[in-house]
Amino acid sequence: MAVPSRTRVVLIQHLLEQTERSNTGRHAVGLLERLELRVFGVKDAPLKVDDLSGAWLLWPGEPPPDQGTPLPETVVVLDGSWSQARKMMQRVPELRALRKFSLVAPEGRRSLRAAPSGGMSTLEAIAEVLAVLEGDAVAAPVRAAHEALVQKQLAERGYVGPHSG
Repeated sequence: MAVPSRTRVVLIQHLLEQTERSNTGRHAVGLLERLELRVFGVKDAPLKVDDLSGAWLLWPGEPPPDQGTPLPETVVVLDGSWSQARKMMQRVPELRALRKFSLVAPEGRRSLRAAPSGGMSTLEAIAEVLAVLEGDAVAAPVRAAHEALVQKQLAERGYVGPHSG
């Protein structure tokens, strides 16, 4: 059963990210009722961005919104490596025009890839966006899905135990 939420999440996945074994964005698809997957980089298929007016873009290094600022109904999350995300930003002016905001990475987090300080996987980022916008009850199943994915991949790599990684 998909997790219901008020927030519409538009996940823009870089074409090359689709084949990455450690990609967590694909696990968000089907997990959330209001998640739309769009793929960047498909030849002869322009990225649909004409319906993102008023959306906020999750992007590192941005200040949090001022208290009292109306929160967005739609959040755009880029799914790819840092260089792929920068490329998407450079090539899609509509993404650059969106209001940007950042999240604080949760303490004690575990990841399947190296990330800059404060960086998170796509699935983690979606969970934290939902926690900020709708509370921990909505975010909990997404966080649990991320933890299960990390545990599974660590076990496949030969690491065992709840604190591996």
